[in-house]
Amino acid sequence: MANILVWLIMATLMGGCSTVMERQSSAEVKVNKGVPVVLIHPLEAETYAHATVVVLPFLLPEAMSSTMGLRIAALYQDVLVGKAVFPVVKLETSPYGDFTEAMAAGRAAGADLALVGKVNYALEGAELGGTRLDVTVRLINIATGTTVWHLNQTMDQPYAYPKSDLASRVSGAMSPPPIKRPQGAQAMTNMLAQVAVDMADVLVGARFVRR
Repeated sequence: MANILVWLIMATLMGGCSTVMERQSSAEVKVNKGVPVVLIHPLEAETYAHATVVVLPFLLPEAMSSTMGLRIAALYQDVLVGKAVFPVVKLETSPYGDFTEAMAAGRAAGADLALVGKVNYALEGAELGGTRLDVTVRLINIATGTTVWHLNQTMDQPYAYPKSDLASRVSGAMSPPPIKRPQGAQAMTNMLAQVAVDMADVLVGARFVRR
């Protein structure tokens, strides 16, 4: 009996860790997200329900490719159109340098509002988690230059480290590794899409967003 116990412990130490890692890598890592923080909003929810909106390329941290700003803007256009937040949503493909250029782009597009967004912080994590995102969006009245909506949202994906206690190693050594599921989109891609959806829901009057 003692020999069996020694063999079991040795097998656990040699093979248990890799088995647990395989289990962990095939599991989805939870993402913590907060409700979009509304810093500025119209007094009447439907004040701009019939406005024409132009979405400008998002401003990005230096580490991100500039082409990503246009992709994020296109994502917001798709979400705003899909959820019928505004009757007309246009996309501006040219980047802007400052507030004056943003207003000029909005006037050239014949829009009532300009959506200007900024990715304040973005960190792509690893397979076990660690992705973080912070996005700010403003809707600006082109005629007056005032901000009529100002939203901010953050998301983070905590690290899901594999269990390394003896019981977990024994269980992993005694069980065959599960079949690894196909990997979906990167966490950052999913986060950007979810932020756009949540913000669109808030713009149409939602007080809560899906967890």
